[in-house]
Amino acid sequence: MHLHILSQEERYIDCIEKGPHVPCRPATYVEGAVGNKKKVPKPKSEWTDEDIEQVHKDKKAMNILFNGLDGDMFDSVINCNTAKEIWDQIQVLCEGTEQVIENQMQLLIQKYESFHFEDGESLSDIFSRF
Repeated sequence: MHLHILSQEERYIDCIEKGPHVPCRPATYVEGAVGNKKKVPKPKSEWTDEDIEQVHKDKKAMNILFNGLDGDMFDSVINCNTAKEIWDQIQVLCEGTEQVIENQMQLLIQKYESFHFEDGESLSDIFSRF
């Protein structure tokens, strides 16, 4: 899926990994900014053509993700509002949560450590079983 998105346009990956673009402007003193370092979201009426294009990229990335899913996965992500939310949900569905991944890793380590030669087994049989 990652490669497919890269083939469409590399900048879609930013939407998926970092979240959607939110057009912002420097905050004014009235809005609570000190030294104009704080930014606040722009109202839609102030969006530039570039802002509109950047916001639209998230919708395009969502469309690419939706088109690459089967029915069951699609049902699980249909209520997501951004490409990042969809991607995060897909990762949880495919890989599991951090705790599930850790448990799977522990099980595999335990299986590896308890792997041993059985009586009457040839080297090729061991390799096949491993």
